[in-house]
Amino acid sequence: MNAPPRTARAPLPAGHRRARAEGGFTLIEALIATALLGFSLIVMFGFHTQALRSNMHARKLTDCTYLAQTYMERMLAAPWQEGAMPAALVDGGSDPTAAADNTTLWADLEQPGTPLLVNALNTTDTTYGQLNYRISWDVANMDSGPVTWVRMRVRCKYRDEAFGTWHGTTISSFRFRDR
Repeated sequence: MNAPPRTARAPLPAGHRRARAEGGFTLIEALIATALLGFSLIVMFGFHTQALRSNMHARKLTDCTYLAQTYMERMLAAPWQEGAMPAALVDGGSDPTAAADNTTLWADLEQPGTPLLVNALNTTDTTYGQLNYRISWDVANMDSGPVTWVRMRVRCKYRDEAFGTWHGTTISSFRFRDR
């Protein structure tokens, strides 16, 4: 038997038509949408936390670079006496307080006394922030005879408390005695 043409079908009852026209989401659809929204928010908060951590690391590394460059500029500007290294560049030997760090990549360089602790403003005053940066330097005579040129290295480092590791930068330069 052939089905009657579409126009010949009986119309749906009035209540049935209204239910279809006013139909909303089912409970399962609402739960799936809520779960997707929650998952995407969790992922976004994770990215936000990582971005904050990366931004803080970049800021501290930039501060370290500026601090190391400041000390390198001081060492380059020190006056050089005839036949002797500038007094500001004389090495004091190994730092005994850094012995525990000497096996790591970020061991302190040799210098007179202990590594200098400073804040981002290059002061030792804790009023302007914590003393988070550790500055050390090393000067090596590159001649076998009288001192005519030296290698200078300045290292600035900071401790990343989140991971318990040291990060920082080292700046190297050579200085020749003016004749």
